[in-house]
Amino acid sequence: MQSGTERNRLVTPPKTLGARSERGQTLIITALGMVILIALVGLVIDGGHAWGKLRQTQNGSDSVAKAGAVVIQHMLAEIGSPTDGDVCQAVEGAADVNDVELVTAEYTNAYGTVLGPVGPCSSGASIMAGAQGVKATTRQVFDTFLGGVVGIPTFTAQTDTTAVVGAEQIVCPAAAGCGALPVTFPQSGEICDNTEAEFTIAEDNGDLVYDPYELLEEGTVLNASNLAIIPLCPDNPGSVGWLDFGCGNLAEHIENPCNGSIPIPSWEQTHTGNINCCEGELEAKTGSLVGVAEDEDQVVAIPIHDFTCNVDLADDAPTTACSSYPDWSGEGNNNFFHMNFWIGFKLDEANTSGSDTPCESDPGTPKMVNPGGGLGCLKGWIIDRYDSPGSIELGPINPGDPVTTGIVLIE
Repeated sequence: MQSGTERNRLVTPPKTLGARSERGQTLIITALGMVILIALVGLVIDGGHAWGKLRQTQNGSDSVAKAGAVVIQHMLAEIGSPTDGDVCQAVEGAADVNDVELVTAEYTNAYGTVLGPVGPCSSGASIMAGAQGVKATTRQVFDTFLGGVVGIPTFTAQTDTTAVVGAEQIVCPAAAGCGALPVTFPQSGEICDNTEAEFTIAEDNGDLVYDPYELLEEGTVLNASNLAIIPLCPDNPGSVGWLDFGCGNLAEHIENPCNGSIPIPSWEQTHTGNINCCEGELEAKTGSLVGVAEDEDQVVAIPIHDFTCNVDLADDAPTTACSSYPDWSGEGNNNFFHMNFWIGFKLDEANTSGSDTPCESDPGTPKMVNPGGGLGCLKGWIIDRYDSPGSIELGPINPGDPVTTGIVLIE
């Protein structure tokens, strides 16, 4: 028969084992919690470090692509005789300077389409035919600070960039994606007849109220309330407002403009052809609904003038260089317009046949007054502005083409 003390000893051990088990579970949970905490801290630290490395790698690929494109730019400008090997040396040198690994370097055309790989640095071959840019892919492999705790000892940052050589300034024609019209608008209503409204083509003044000829910000709903009526100056005498870019007659200028580069600012000569020829050619660039922005309403580049002269001046000559004209003149034959800047104009309606009543009618502002025998107007929306030194326009360039070139990143 057992004593009371012995019975107590028999029931005591289960309690002791339970306490030890709970303490063991607590240690396991604490350990797991520490691992998770370290992983979360590592995510913050290593994630921030990785973001910085990604930005550094992107800068590296930008620099590498630009370095290769510079060699191509020299080839197109016929500066020296750069080779395939020169492009290779340029991209590898840029990769070393930026402390990134060069994964691939490939030639592209003017629009960024890959043509093939850049050759070895020992190559004396010509640069690939049709090449106008370089696509560079670079990367960096770097250690993590705390990622090894969860089995991630390293990260890899990899980026790519394409840099192409493009024609600088406004490029004509549509073959290069520009769609410039051979017509110029006056910057101010004070220098053009047939409108009683004073206006200036300028930036949005920020008062939340649309004023005639304000540049419409991106995202603005285009409709009849902000449709601009821009007068073409009257033709007495000559063909004031129409320009000669050397592409043939006015209709050919509009339908099939020739290639070339027009600096900003510049002086451009008037066209003395049939100025009433082109309403149909212009209307082909518009949709069917007036006052309604449609996909068929094309965006065209149009120069804005602030002065005229009867002599041809250097493109960079200021308006004060024209001593023979004290102010803007309405004489058109062999006249030269000072193009201070260009606009991107979404064309909605063209009225160029003379005595155009739509120019004095809704929709649009400001309305012309008694257009008479003038050249009418264009209706549309001013959605962009191109100032000096102009924009880089993508398009094929042949070695020796008389254009000013620049390098632009397109990816």
